[in-house]
Amino acid sequence: MRQTLRKNSLFLYPYALVFCASCFLIAFTDRVQLHLYFNGLLDPALNVFFKYFTNLGDGIFVLTIAGILLIFNVRKGLTLLLAYGMSAGFTQGIKYAFFGDVDRPSLYFEKMHVPLQMVPDLIEAQHIHNSFPSGHATAAFALFFCLSFLSEKVSSKVIFLALALGVAFSRVYLSQHFFEDITAGSFIAVFFSSIVCWFMYYSKVAPKFDKLDKPVYNLF
Repeated sequence: MRQTLRKNSLFLYPYALVFCASCFLIAFTDRVQLHLYFNGLLDPALNVFFKYFTNLGDGIFVLTIAGILLIFNVRKGLTLLLAYGMSAGFTQGIKYAFFGDVDRPSLYFEKMHVPLQMVPDLIEAQHIHNSFPSGHATAAFALFFCLSFLSEKVSSKVIFLALALGVAFSRVYLSQHFFEDITAGSFIAVFFSSIVCWFMYYSKVAPKFDKLDKPVYNLF
């Protein structure tokens, strides 16, 4: 596992700092006031940006990227598929098994009779239940963690972390999730993605996957 940490240190170490800061915020601030603070940041230009940017955490987008990777390198594509499958499966499993009654911000604040600013085009698309953890944050971090791990460029690793954080924040900005939802979702993705990357590249069985370092059409 240490090899995985070293290989993706430029993603993992800054993320660890952000995660600790997030946990501090969650522990020492009121979730209502924290969400209202972020809700006060809404701006017409940012509304348009985050409306589309949040789709980078959609499962279909992640699977599309995985499919493209498979075409050029089967091992890389499988790494992303496994990381996304395990992390998303865990998130969705606990979301529906244990946190099905956790309201999303739109319904939570409606019950409190506290108005929220909403992005006009997304009012009808607001979810109301299964808030914890965030599926989009999980998907985005699984995707960009793997892309960072597979990239050799320092700048790419920093960019991929920024993209993951941006997608996660978009869920709070759009009032689809609370801050703790995206924090948990990101951690789940980083945890399972680290295990998958280690398994595929550094475990004792990893050499068996060397033959998959080729385009899918060269396997046959």
